[in-house]
Amino acid sequence: MSEVQTIKELKEKVALSCRMIGNRGVTRGSFGHVSARIPGTDKILIKAKGPDEEALEFATERDVILIDIQGKTLEAPQGLEAPQETDMHLAVFRARPEVMSVIHSHPDWVVALTACEKPLLPIYAAYNPPGMRLLLEGIPVYPRSVTVVNEELGKDFMRYMRDKNVCLLRGHGMTTAGRTVEEATSVSLNAFELARLNYMAYSIGNPKPVPEEDLREYQSRWERGTRRGNRQESSTGEPSDWRYNKKLLEKAGL
Repeated sequence: MSEVQTIKELKEKVALSCRMIGNRGVTRGSFGHVSARIPGTDKILIKAKGPDEEALEFATERDVILIDIQGKTLEAPQGLEAPQETDMHLAVFRARPEVMSVIHSHPDWVVALTACEKPLLPIYAAYNPPGMRLLLEGIPVYPRSVTVVNEELGKDFMRYMRDKNVCLLRGHGMTTAGRTVEEATSVSLNAFELARLNYMAYSIGNPKPVPEEDLREYQSRWERGTRRGNRQESSTGEPSDWRYNKKLLEKAGL
């Protein structure tokens, strides 16, 4: 596949991811951005900001611009530019070559829980095992609430995120990473649901984690790779949750 075709397909995926997380309420308006590394290059596609920006739930390929690993804009329509927090994305890409997509969003639940120093707990298992798995793998919290606008802050942020695929930012939001745009999107949606249910549980009373034996059971299943219903790619090459969210967009006319 030519680089031109690769870029076109990645732009479509980045725009789709933006619409998915916008439509599901993971973030509102234009607060947040999705990026993707172009394989085999130092080029990055990222959802743009600027006078002509669109909210994420209405993003199209036009809203996705091309930059390099240093943050220099290579291609962008007039009225669009790289977001202020581009350095957060670049910090992840530089530190972790395996990461091909980064998403930053502002979920209400994450902002409220981190502001109150309420930790995310594994309050469910069978309800949504991928969400619980994120917790078992570890979800760090970046203790600052500033906009990550330069390389120094990007490096500081990575001191906390390190090799994890989710990092919460206190009173700010969250950043996720994946080996594909689809994976980073799935991680964002699962972390969002985890935070939403934790917020509800804390509102009701004192949430209790699921039994340790259940956590051990799921951990064992993942290690053996035998858990039924484990989300795999379909015959079309698209994960089932990605297809599901595409259909939600079609249903909503987005």
